[in-house]
Amino acid sequence: MKVVDLLYISFHSLKIHKLRTALTTLGIVIGIATVITMVAIIEGVNKFVYDVFGRVGSDLIYIQKWKWALVMGKRGGNFWREIEKRKNLEFSDAEAIKNLKSIKEVSVTYPVFNVEEIRYRDKVLSVNSIEGVTPEYISISGRVILKGRNFTDADNEFNRRVCIIGPFVEENLFEKEDAIGKEIIIGNYRFTVIGVTDKKGEFLGQNMDNFILIPFNTSFLYFKPPSWGWMKAFQSLRIVAKVKEGYKMEDAMEEIRFLLRQRRNIFFNEEEDFALNTQEMILSVYRNLTMGIFFAMIGIASLALIVGGIGIMNIMLVSVTERTKEIGIRMAVGAKRRDILFQFIAESIFITLFGGILGLLLGIGLAKIVDILTPLPSYIPLWSIFVAIGFSSITGLFFGIYPATRASKLNPIEALRYE
Repeated sequence: MKVVDLLYISFHSLKIHKLRTALTTLGIVIGIATVITMVAIIEGVNKFVYDVFGRVGSDLIYIQKWKWALVMGKRGGNFWREIEKRKNLEFSDAEAIKNLKSIKEVSVTYPVFNVEEIRYRDKVLSVNSIEGVTPEYISISGRVILKGRNFTDADNEFNRRVCIIGPFVEENLFEKEDAIGKEIIIGNYRFTVIGVTDKKGEFLGQNMDNFILIPFNTSFLYFKPPSWGWMKAFQSLRIVAKVKEGYKMEDAMEEIRFLLRQRRNIFFNEEEDFALNTQEMILSVYRNLTMGIFFAMIGIASLALIVGGIGIMNIMLVSVTERTKEIGIRMAVGAKRRDILFQFIAESIFITLFGGILGLLLGIGLAKIVDILTPLPSYIPLWSIFVAIGFSSITGLFFGIYPATRASKLNPIEALRYE
C-alpha cells in the first residue's frame, strides 16, 4: 500500500469524526501548551538576565561582610547578629586592594538607608536606592553619564552636596525641565544635580533607573548609618573591584582573600569574616531555581500528556471495534496486517500531532499575553517547537501501538461476520 494512500485513509477517518477527534486531543493540547508557555517564560527571563549580567559584571568582585547566597530569605535571628559582630570593611582596605597587580579599578559604595523620599519644589518621589559612591563607580557599574558630569575627587574630598540621578528620577521630578543645576532635597539637605545616567529599564518589575548617587564622604557626613535591629549589619561599606584583562577571576579573588586575611589578622585555621561575591553566584542560584521550576512544570505537563495519551488509546480501541467489519473487508481485498497496523498508528499520530500543533499555538499565545500583561519577558527558542512536535508524535506512536496491533491481528473471517 502506498504511503500517500495510507495517510489519506487515516486523515479521512479522523475527518469523519471531527468532534471526537478534537475532544481526544485536549490532553495533548493542555500538556504541550503548558510546556511551551513555561519554556517561553523561563527562556525569556534567562535571556534578559544573561543580557543584563553580560553587559557588565562578569569581571567584578564584590567585597562585603556576607555571602549573597547565604542571606537570601534571612531577615533576623542569630545569622544577622553574627554578621553584625564582624569587623567592618574600611576605605583603607579598598586602597590596598587597588594596588594589587590583578585589579584594574576599585570603587567604594555606602548605602543610605534612612531616606526613602526626595523632593523638588512641591513634588515628592520615592526612590529605590540612595548610595554614596566614589567617582570610579560609574565606569565600574557600566553606567554612562548622558547629561552633566561625573563626580570628581574634589567632590568627595570636600563633602560637596551634589548628586547624580537616574533617568526615572529626572522624568518624574523635573518632567520637561533640565535637571542639571537644579536642587533637590534628600533627607533634610539640599543637593545639586550634576549628572543624569543612561536608561537601563526594568528587571522583573524592579526599576533600575530610580536611584540617586552622592559622593562617598558626603554620605557619611550627612546620613547616619542604621543603628537598630538587623539593619546594623549593613553599616559596613562595600568594595567593588574590577579585574584586569588577562587575569583569571579566581586568581584575583585569591589575591584579595590573602590580602584581607593579612590586614584583618585572620589565622590560617580561622574562618573568614568577609566574603567575596561575584555575579556568577547570583546566576548559579538563579539557574538552580529556574531549573527546578522547569522540571516541575515538565512533570505536570507529562501527566497531562499521559492522560491525553490514555484517552487517545481508549478512543482508538473504540474505533477499532466500530470499524471491525471495515478491517475485515480491507483484509479480504488484499490488505496485509502491516497495512492495518500502519493505518491505525498513522491515525493515532495524526491526532496527537494535531493536538501538538494546537498546543504549540496556544502556548505561544499565552506566552505573548504574559509578556504584555506582566513584567516577565518571553522568548520561544526554535528547539522548543521541534520538541513539542516530537513529543506529541511520540505520544501518538506509543499509545497507538496497542490499538493498531489489536486491529492488525483480527481474523478476516470473524471481522467480516462482526455486527
